[in-house]
Amino acid sequence: MPSLLAPADQQLLARLWAQPVHRTELRNGLVLLVQPDDAAPVVSVQVWVRTGSQHEGALLGAGLSHYLEHLLFKGTPTRAGREISATVQAHGGSINAYTTYDRTVYHIDLPAPHLEIAVDLLADMTLRSTLPADEVARERDVILREIAMGDDDHDRRHWDALARTVFKQHPLREPVIGHRDVFSAVTRDELIAYYQERYAPNNLVVVVAGDVSAETVRASVEKHFGAAPRRRLAPVFQPSEPVQLAPRVHRETGEVEQSRGALAWPTVALTHPDAPLLDLLAVVIGYGDSSPLWRELREKRRLVHSIDAHHWTPGEAGLFALFFSCDPDKRAAAERAARAELERLSRKGGFTRDELARAVRQLVVGEIGGRKTVARRAARLGSAEVVAGDLDFSRTWFERVAKATPGDLRRVLREWLVATRENTVSLDPMPKAAAKKSAAAPTRKSAPVWKLKTLPNGVRLLLRRDDRQPNLHLHLVCEGGSLHETPGKRGATALLATLLTKDTASRDAADCLDSGGDRGGIA
Repeated sequence: MPSLLAPADQQLLARLWAQPVHRTELRNGLVLLVQPDDAAPVVSVQVWVRTGSQHEGALLGAGLSHYLEHLLFKGTPTRAGREISATVQAHGGSINAYTTYDRTVYHIDLPAPHLEIAVDLLADMTLRSTLPADEVARERDVILREIAMGDDDHDRRHWDALARTVFKQHPLREPVIGHRDVFSAVTRDELIAYYQERYAPNNLVVVVAGDVSAETVRASVEKHFGAAPRRRLAPVFQPSEPVQLAPRVHRETGEVEQSRGALAWPTVALTHPDAPLLDLLAVVIGYGDSSPLWRELREKRRLVHSIDAHHWTPGEAGLFALFFSCDPDKRAAAERAARAELERLSRKGGFTRDELARAVRQLVVGEIGGRKTVARRAARLGSAEVVAGDLDFSRTWFERVAKATPGDLRRVLREWLVATRENTVSLDPMPKAAAKKSAAAPTRKSAPVWKLKTLPNGVRLLLRRDDRQPNLHLHLVCEGGSLHETPGKRGATALLATLLTKDTASRDAADCLDSGGDRGGIA
């Protein structure tokens, strides 16, 4: 069977895979990945910690990993917290971090000549943070506000309900940020113990991509990370998910206008041979306006406002899901129609080779786009090492996808998207009686409305009071962009937006960040 990859796409991918990656393991167990790239004089330095919400053991659901991510910006024995971000900004860079189920990642992007600064800072943060008691208390309030905002995010609420429905034992059922009551009970001693246990050099992967040499990076990482001793690192027990034997249905209501629906099935681990086929299946049936689900449920039957498909494989578990939004009175019909369309596709003739080739082309475009910047390339390497355990994962994945046939997609659809393992989850508007009762409750007011005020200097101020959550959201919007830029001044708006986050006449950049952060703000 000919490859689904066009010759031109094969050549493009071959060029990507030919870029050398230098992998080194230090004596203390730290793994270093370096991909030199002199296309631009910049570098991305990332530290991937092999710990996330699913590694929190007896404190599962407390959000320890995410809590630590916040606190590692708050100081070391030789640096005050504000000095960390101020140093990066002073050298023309940016610093950030994120936490997910299986990893915590800290990254700095900056001009390549300042590589040493980035390596030094990240080593200090990940290996020598002090977790000051006052910052522990302050960040607790910040994260409680994040949790409150998440409670008011309807997509987040729908996803959390889906995770709890599909996963009954696996830690993926718990939110990364933690549950409010469990998180609130976390002590500083518990944070320190978790930090000392999980932030060992033999649990770190340092990834560097950009205009640097492998030798220079190796020397810098040895200097700043190499002295930290290897530590005992006990595996964290994670219960496997029992086989689902019957369909599950979960319904919730909330203050929403449209219904959010999902049909989902547990599938396979990232490295399972069927995982690439299920990835391809999701693209074929649910990606874009030309996909079968979109054509049938939206264009032809007008049952949904949007619908797509995803295959999620975070390591040792998998989830295939259809997500859609629709009018509340059409939700049940949309669920039936989605099942009927899957049944049609599972029969002979449900897929064509042209559809598979088009989907593979879309995946190639995504792979190329995922490597546009040195930061994205570093992230690809980190994911291959930490999540897949194979730096050649992209190549082997595409090799599997390129050999797929319509029969392969019919097989995985019939094998994994079965009725007995289906999970149906929806978030619907409240019934009218309940909505009226909620609106009439003394703690609730009528729907907030926008008010426009014009200040003496001409600035227009749009205000809307909403006391459902004790949060303030502030946005400054200015006219700008390419339509307002004269020839020779392209990019001026983007540059101005960056500079507005730097120093002012009365504050430096760190003061601006601290003034918001000290009050529990998130910029």
